[in-house]
Amino acid sequence: MPKYNRQTPCVYHYIKTFFHGIPKNASTSVKNILYEANWGKPFEGNKQWVHKGNEKGGSIYPSIDMVQSIRDSYTHFTVVRNPYLRFISFYNDLFLGTTKIRNNVPPFYIDNNIELKQTPVDEVIDIICNYSDDEADEHFASQSSFVYKDPIHFLKMESLEEEWISMCDKLDIAHRPLPVYNKSDNKVLLTEDQKDKLYNRYKEDFERFKYEQ
Repeated sequence: MPKYNRQTPCVYHYIKTFFHGIPKNASTSVKNILYEANWGKPFEGNKQWVHKGNEKGGSIYPSIDMVQSIRDSYTHFTVVRNPYLRFISFYNDLFLGTTKIRNNVPPFYIDNNIELKQTPVDEVIDIICNYSDDEADEHFASQSSFVYKDPIHFLKMESLEEEWISMCDKLDIAHRPLPVYNKSDNKVLLTEDQKDKLYNRYKEDFERFKYEQ
């Protein structure tokens, strides 16, 4: 397993669902809705804690062996995003602080002596290109590294409102609009050179999830 907090998919047994959550891709919103659908009540307390698989949180992270053994009888889905936009969201959150919720420093940045401060885009791109998915922080590891098995349903952030309605129907759960917990202001415009570097870093995501360069 990768070193830095690459979680296995969350399992919801009552609604027979695995959600392959990917940071920066509405995973907090989806997990809160699935928790309520599975347990019949909303997750109590700070909604960000729904990620935690302990007494503070509501997510259950099974072993990969368990995912393998029961995957055919459960629905698997994830939310994917244009890799350029996911990078911008990551950059805004960790290096510009525009989400206003980043009050902790993930271990990756401490271990590698990387300060979470305002940093030029080019420098941050150099950071993420210097670490493979096995070494990377979960916030910039490739989306593909979170998706363990096929077949899986891919919902796209760019059309999530409509696709979420269809997924609720498939899961046979009541439709509730996805709340927004940590939206950031998008003030970053990428240059063509920056896009080329990001494409090379996330080429598998572009191809697998059918996003254009």
